[in-house]
Amino acid sequence: MPKPSPFDVYFGSFDAWVERDVLPGIESGALEGADMIFLVAVLRCWEAQGYCAANL
Repeated sequence: MPKPSPFDVYFGSFDAWVERDVLPGIESGALEGADMIFLVAVLRCWEAQGYCAANL
């Protein structure tokens, strides 16, 4: 059985983290939208390929 990613462990899922922390941060202006779109895409790829679970 594969190990869960840190996003699954700490937030329940990657999408839950985006909805709970990233989107409100972009909407409030605390986070830069263009930067976060790129960062979320990179982290989603990293998580999907299993790199983060292998390093827990």
